[in-house]
Amino acid sequence: MLENRSFDNLAGWLYDKSSPPKRFIIPINSVPTHYDGLAYGSFSNPNVEGQKTASIPIKFGTDNYTVPSPDPHEEFQYVTEQLYGNITPTYGDKAPMNGFVRSYASVPGSHPADIMQTYTPEQLPVLSAIARNFAISDQWFASVPTQTLANRAFLHSGTSEGNVNNSDNYVFHSKTIFNVLNDYDVSWKVYSDSGFLPSLTRIKMSKLWSSRYHNHFSGFEDFIADAKAGSLPSYSFIEPKFIGDTKITSGHPNSEHPPTDVLAGDQFLAKIYNAIFNGPDRNKTVLIITYDEHGGIYDHVSPPWGAESPDDHSNPGQMGFHFDRFGVRIPTIVVSPWVEEGTVFRSFSTPYDHTSIIATIMDWQGIPRNELPSKRVAAADNIATIFTLSKPRKLPAIPIPNVGEENSFTADSIRELTGLERGVIGAYIKYIHAQASCEISTSEVDEELGKIKHYGKIRDYINELQSKGCCCK
Repeated sequence: MLENRSFDNLAGWLYDKSSPPKRFIIPINSVPTHYDGLAYGSFSNPNVEGQKTASIPIKFGTDNYTVPSPDPHEEFQYVTEQLYGNITPTYGDKAPMNGFVRSYASVPGSHPADIMQTYTPEQLPVLSAIARNFAISDQWFASVPTQTLANRAFLHSGTSEGNVNNSDNYVFHSKTIFNVLNDYDVSWKVYSDSGFLPSLTRIKMSKLWSSRYHNHFSGFEDFIADAKAGSLPSYSFIEPKFIGDTKITSGHPNSEHPPTDVLAGDQFLAKIYNAIFNGPDRNKTVLIITYDEHGGIYDHVSPPWGAESPDDHSNPGQMGFHFDRFGVRIPTIVVSPWVEEGTVFRSFSTPYDHTSIIATIMDWQGIPRNELPSKRVAAADNIATIFTLSKPRKLPAIPIPNVGEENSFTADSIRELTGLERGVIGAYIKYIHAQASCEISTSEVDEELGKIKHYGKIRDYINELQSKGCCCK
């Protein structure tokens, strides 16, 4: 799971009328009947009031690999504005998707039209090659119309416990798919490229804090080695590098969260793909590539209503939201030698969201879905329909692109922290204190985060915290 990119932003131009997909796996009455991308219409957003140009059209191609920069708004209230403009939606209202430019205009230092820039397939050679060679869903949605942490919680637990916006202090306490797999003696591991920080999954999900799970968390290099050796567990979850080292030695962040370089994420995908599908288990491995949420970036498809509210905490939850509306479309690609080249797929029942991955895992392992007490998981559609081949096919090679260090962290180091970065570090502060059996209050976490004046100070702060074990007085 990568970060904060809409479907249109990365995959809007993947297919067009002259080069359509080779296979559709969609319901009979599904609309549209073509690939739901940007080549099949004319798309724009109203400009900021008072400007000479009334609207801003989609741009084919971006100016560079860090568009958009700075980071767009992605909190629940801003996402509602991006989808509905100044209208307060009621159940069933179709979103006009007309507030992206105006929302981005409220970000200090932004160029509002940048939110309408989109990457071409040539700019993202790995993502595009993988999508065209396997299966992509053009109707896969984030679980919640909001930020990272709630959506990642849905992927792991089927609920965000009523939370919508990121919190620097909040830790999720629900049972996770990893706990369920452990109960059923199904092997699992989380591989993280997080560098000097532990796995985000672990520090954000308190049910994974126990020392009994220590051996289930490894680094990304361990993933590469295990894939090449054919020793991956039944379920592997791979995390990118969310926060880079401001000293060039550890390379770029590769989560693709704005304003980081998306080509670094493309390189990351190529490493994952090649490790798996050049390995001995290539014919019995499925790789799912997805994104947590759209990150405030334009998409033209209105998210559907009718999402199942997962639990009592969510009906309603924070900000009065009933969790009955899905988030914005995100790219989701399924890679397997049992999938036909050039496939586009959609759900035959409930729209696909992050809980479809949980549903697929549980159905595959014969685990009752009620092992996770989430109504969203119970209602989710799995992806079984896309495995249509009678024998595995030969898979293409995917070259690994180079990512130069010219976009290093020198210029980036003085910017303020993004909401994701604050959430990651805040969770780590809570986690390291729990490991030291030392409580820390919300106000104390805020005080600690205040010590990190800008991005370039993250590493120094983490080093100091790790050397002390906690910051309890």
